[in-house]
Amino acid sequence: MNGILYKREALNTEGRLMTENVRLTRIPIEYKARYTFEEISGEGLITDISQGGIALRVQHALKIGDELHITSQITKDLTLDFTGEVRNIANNMAGIMITEIDSSIRERFLEHVNGVLRIMNKSNREYYK
Repeated sequence: MNGILYKREALNTEGRLMTENVRLTRIPIEYKARYTFEEISGEGLITDISQGGIALRVQHALKIGDELHITSQITKDLTLDFTGEVRNIANNMAGIMITEIDSSIRERFLEHVNGVLRIMNKSNREYYK
């Protein structure tokens, strides 16, 4: 589940041109979640969050493009409640991009993610090969 935002070229330490992938920084966590899609409901586990979505361990077979409604109690004061699209799937782990969310929930969710990134001393973007 790579979630590449863009690629950039950079010189490595030997002076060779290489391509770096850039994505939103993932924060490893464990939050219980409920999800629904089509006529199916299930419980899952959010295993990471970023500014744009989540990784969700699910009980049902999903496919890329499926739309899910997801709710999860992130903090005492923040219930994440959104619709998302499956962008990646590997075994029972789905990468979900947030597609519809109430603006006040989105604002509080971003405050939460950005606060954790500050504590971790991390940028909101990460580079990887």
